[in-house]
Amino acid sequence: MTDTQTAPESVTLGRMDRFQPLLLIASIAAGLGLARVAPDLAQSLGPLVSAGVFVLIYLVMLGLDLNRVGAAFKQRRFLAIAVTLNFVVNPILAWALSVTFLSDQPDLRVGLILFLVTPCIGWYLIFTEMAGGDTGLGVSLLGLNLVLQILLLPLYLLAFEGEAAGVDFAGIVGSVLLFLVLPAIAAVVTKYLLERSRVELDDVQRVIGRAQLKTAALVVVIASMFASQANVIFDNPRVVLTLVAPMVAFFVIAFTLAVVVGRAAGLAYNQTALLAFTTTSRNSEASLAIAATAFASPLVAMTVVIGPVIELPFLVLMVRVLLGLQPKAQSTPVEYSLLKGADQ
Repeated sequence: MTDTQTAPESVTLGRMDRFQPLLLIASIAAGLGLARVAPDLAQSLGPLVSAGVFVLIYLVMLGLDLNRVGAAFKQRRFLAIAVTLNFVVNPILAWALSVTFLSDQPDLRVGLILFLVTPCIGWYLIFTEMAGGDTGLGVSLLGLNLVLQILLLPLYLLAFEGEAAGVDFAGIVGSVLLFLVLPAIAAVVTKYLLERSRVELDDVQRVIGRAQLKTAALVVVIASMFASQANVIFDNPRVVLTLVAPMVAFFVIAFTLAVVVGRAAGLAYNQTALLAFTTTSRNSEASLAIAATAFASPLVAMTVVIGPVIELPFLVLMVRVLLGLQPKAQSTPVEYSLLKGADQ
């Protein structure tokens, strides 16, 4: 298989997956609305964010096929570009933007860096599919992105903001272990137990897909996130406006770089589309859980909460831009499903 070939396997995203952007908007509105109507109840929903993140990442890891992860290493040129952009260029860009726009606000700097250095481990696949990108190869990247951010996130925060904002290295490592490593271990144990009990993993995945458990967990996380942090948002409207400029700058620069580098490297359109989404979409659920547990200041978590509000419109816009760049003779997009047996 050459660098520009796509993965041969093809399946499709379920209907609910296609509507996830709208569900995210509805979840944000529900969380903010609940905070207005029942503020005491909204404030009590904080623990649901952590629980939902754990369940969400567990479900993602349970659906991860290690054979597909290995396929990424056959696409050496694409892999080198994606890893370089995600784990070298983007962290430096995040630090530069934090220093440029938030030089006198250390808590916001930490939140911005935390949000921008954690690549998405699933959300990018939805938008990649919408743009006709190589989602088969995208599945291969999922596990690699997860492992690398587990290893590198504490180092990024310590290197960029350790002294300036009093970052607790041990606290960050503990949060990474709790919200990224433990769900992965739980998924491995589950697969082992299923194998011992002679229950087919595909059957379990089919039930999970039909019950829309992953979507439900995402909705709970987003709604609880905004409900529990709404007071910080309502009380700091200027802070929200302050965060718009660096975040918009990140998405514009990261997207432009991905397209330019992909074309310069001779990647096929579907791989360039995948590159654009894997290097722009962020893992807001995990970064929020870490922000809420490893940092005392609510401004750190608030920065992460604001991230998806700005990110979502850009991801939708990116789909439109990429489709406009798609070659006329582009073949039917590679189709894919994160969970086998998902709602068709």
